[in-house]
Amino acid sequence: MPTIEVSMNAPDGPAAGRHGVHPASRAWLLDNPLRRLLQSPKRIVGRYISPGDTVLDIGCGPGFFARPMAAMVGEEGCVIAADLQEEMLAMLAERAGREGLLDRIRLHRTEPGSPGFTGLGPVDFALAFYVVHEVPDGEGLLREVAVALRPGGLMLLVEPKDEVAAAEFERTVRAAEAAGLTVAGTPRILLSRTALLKKPVEPGL
Repeated sequence: MPTIEVSMNAPDGPAAGRHGVHPASRAWLLDNPLRRLLQSPKRIVGRYISPGDTVLDIGCGPGFFARPMAAMVGEEGCVIAADLQEEMLAMLAERAGREGLLDRIRLHRTEPGSPGFTGLGPVDFALAFYVVHEVPDGEGLLREVAVALRPGGLMLLVEPKDEVAAAEFERTVRAAEAAGLTVAGTPRILLSRTALLKKPVEPGL
């Protein structure tokens, strides 16, 4: 997550807490025309979002995904944009305001010890794009997302291949399963390892 101070996790845990926080001073690397060409938000997440949805963007940065997702959820929907860095949230608010999308975005500043997602639900879709490997407590993050998701809700987990080895990513997926999520697919995203996770629907619902 480009939002939480990092530390080494347990050796057998997810690929978490092993990279530095992406500073707000380099936010342009997270939101620029070349990235929009290579990692189109509409192409990556558009199929999972419907008008009226509540969406959680974990480690939102300046809003590369949050702003397009705010357009996707429409006037009745909401994007919860979560980040630790006030500077990132301020950039997102300024850009979303220029685009007429700020009224659909709820800014959520996370804490180093806990993301504080459990009280945000129910969430229809959660995105963790190049995030979990930078979180000190990846298992805790995944547990909080699992609580926030509505039954049947989806989480798209994406990690960079050049920073997260296959075995490390598999440990992260296992941690998500331990949190109560199931693997529903592995979408193809350039230079990335992916897992589409689903919160099971409770029996009888």
